[in-house]
Amino acid sequence: MTALLVALALASPSELQVSFRKVVTSDGVALAVYRYARPGVSSPLPPVLLVPDVGFTRAAYDFEGAGLARWLAARGQVVFVAELRGQGKAGPGLALEPMARVDLPAVLEALRLTRVDLVVQGWVGALLLAVHGRDARVRRVVALNTPVLAAPPSALAEAFLADGGRFSTLASSPQGARVFHELFALWAELRPGRERAFLATGTRDLSRPVAAELLAWMRAGDLPLAQGSLVAGLARASRPTLLLLGLADGFSPPEQCGALREHMAGAVEVHVFSRAEGGEDFSHLSMLLGRFAPSRVFPKVAAFLEAPER
Repeated sequence: MTALLVALALASPSELQVSFRKVVTSDGVALAVYRYARPGVSSPLPPVLLVPDVGFTRAAYDFEGAGLARWLAARGQVVFVAELRGQGKAGPGLALEPMARVDLPAVLEALRLTRVDLVVQGWVGALLLAVHGRDARVRRVVALNTPVLAAPPSALAEAFLADGGRFSTLASSPQGARVFHELFALWAELRPGRERAFLATGTRDLSRPVAAELLAWMRAGDLPLAQGSLVAGLARASRPTLLLLGLADGFSPPEQCGALREHMAGAVEVHVFSRAEGGEDFSHLSMLLGRFAPSRVFPKVAAFLEAPER
């Protein structure tokens, strides 16, 4: 594998440094990995690796100079954000399973991560949990609206994926922007213009094979894998996991995610966000980039990762 390390920016007086590294997989696909750290500051905790959902990029965790990646790094942890095949600046993705079977191991090996915490999102999160839920290198997992149960996709999700999962099409018209809002940002408390800006710059079109595979997964409630199936893989997953659920998520609805605790071998702690407790119900996007994310969601992530070992 080849790797390129390029310094990108200093974020603020806290001297948060962001750098980029290219990781090439065994099958020749280039992945993009971003490192966030405060020089000279160390933490007893292992590094945190953040992976966005299908169609999302690093911007899910770092958009317009803010997000979970910078928030965790400001606390002293070393944070990585990985764009796997089909995401962001990574090479093309023509199937879902290689993201877990090939890409994640390549990232862990290139970064020499022998102990890491994972933060994963949505459908990609479920895939990574199913394949790496027993990986000794993974200490803990935070899963953001990670689906497990069979349920028919909504009409909007069905139409979006049947059309190839093209975010660029959604960004090209007010009607498309409305579809994005319903699926990814319903009732979101976002700064004016932030949702449209993310749709335009923080997403990437799915390949048609991946869109078709994801739609088939949604319809069937399971994804065939080289070694069994996704649901069977989740049943073997033993890493301690925190499942955070947003009630307004239209892309991976909470009713498909809540039963993760019953399907995993390991302990799963569940927290459901509701505007009744303050903040908002949270959507796919606002759980990470919404106005209330730093005060409601991010502290839940940090508390779980910082809790003493049992």
